[in-house]
Amino acid sequence: MRKALCAALVALVVVLGVAVSSASAADWRASCNGVLVSSLAGQPGVVAELARAFHEATKEAGLPPGFFDVAGAQEHSGSVEACLAALGG
Repeated sequence: MRKALCAALVALVVVLGVAVSSASAADWRASCNGVLVSSLAGQPGVVAELARAFHEATKEAGLPPGFFDVAGAQEHSGSVEACLAALGG
């Protein structure tokens, strides 16, 4: 289920036309949540829209609140590409 939600994250990023690059202001020790959010900085509303979409998808899947957030918070892959790969994207 986690991989399905991660794949949905990647799809939403593409659909929203967000250019995800390795240029992230997050520290290399940051969690994947930090790295991914940092990579979207400067694009007003995108992080909020993605958060709403994933929390809704998690709820619809019958998973507890924060299920997806925990995976990204515990993963420390160092770059956007590595985080997306580690999270199943």
